[in-house]
Parts: sequence; structure tokens; C-alpha cells
Amino acid sequence: DGEKVSLREQKILSIPGELKGSECKHLDLTENSITEFKILSSMKHLKRLILDKNGIKTLIDFPEVPTLQTLWLNNNNLQSLTSIIDILSKRTPNLTYLSLMMNPVCPDMYFKDGSLDNAYKRYRLLIVYKLPKLKLLDATPVSANERKLSEEQGPDLYRMQKSFEDEDYPNDNIIQKKKFSPPKKPAAYLAKGHVRYNGSQSEGNRFILNNEL
Repeated sequence: DGEKVSLREQKILSIPGELKGSECKHLDLTENSITEFKILSSMKHLKRLILDKNGIKTLIDFPEVPTLQTLWLNNNNLQSLTSIIDILSKRTPNLTYLSLMMNPVCPDMYFKDGSLDNAYKRYRLLIVYKLPKLKLLDATPVSANERKLSEEQGPDLYRMQKSFEDEDYPNDNIIQKKKFSPPKKPAAYLAKGHVRYNGSQSEGNRFILNNEL
């Protein structure tokens, strides 16, 4: 089926040239080492792209793919959340399903007692703010309340997150720091705290916990 292509675990570094201009709608590239995305811009029918377990650190070279609706980037090494959502908001404007689980940018979903981690709540609000067409994020539907809160809190969340990342990542070579100093006057709904990430390579702190959200 030319509309569905699976190249899982092929140890490839780039997307095969044979797919250029193809009718492919579903492309699964799980567990490779893809670092070149340029050919995606020629795939005018692509709707679903799976790039899990590719060691991807940045999406800076990700091209415009206006047809793309589903993008899985689970279990990579993505570390700058604002960079990811800035790029995707411009280059994949019709994205409705995004999954970033098991990346340094994605906080743990739950506390030990089973309650939803506030850092993860805020991570979702920030992404929904920049990608308003999303219906599913990390396998969980985007709720009407999340949309409302993202409109209200998104600008402040984005500003704060960007300031942390600009301090930690002055260059394209991302080296995550173990600690950061929160601003002297954080937004009223933010409170100082630590964040736990999924994944063995996660360390550090990207979001401030909020005990009132």
C-alpha cells in the first residue's frame, strides 16, 4: 500500500528519496537515526508521521508540511519546548495530534500519589496555546477547559518558558542545566518547585510547579 509506508528499525539516517512526491499518507520511521527532514516538504499527501526513537534533538530543519495532522516524536532528546512549538505552529498549521512523551521537554504526568503533576498541566497549556487546533496531546484529549486556560495563561507561560530556555540554551547546541534560578517576581499562579521528567536522559528543571492550578 503506497499510502502507508513503514520503515521501522532500518538504521537509516535520512528519509529515502523514493518517497519524494509520493502518495504516502502514513509514514512510520520509528527507531532509526533520522536527521534530515527536507524530503517531507515534497510529500503533499502526508497526514501521519511517526518519528519515535530517532535521537532527535531539534526540529530546526523541519520543513513546512501543511497536510500533516498527526506527529509522534516520543522517546527522542528534544529539550527546547518553545523552539518545538514555534516551529510546528508555523510549519504544521493543521496538526491535531502531537505526542512528545519520553523527551526532556515533557514533565512526568503524575505525582507519586497518582494526582496530575502541575508541571505537566502547564506544559499542556503552553502547547495548546501555540497549537490551537490540537485535539490530542500525548494520547490525552485536549479539554475545553484546557483551551480556555491556555488562552488566559498561555502568553505568560510562553514568556517565562522562553526566558528560562534563552538563559540555558544561548546557542543551537543545547546543553541542559541541572538547575535554574526562578525570576524574582514570577506570575501570581506560579510557585517555586522542582520538576521530574520522563526518560533516562532527563534532568533539570523547565517548569515551576503551581500548587494552585
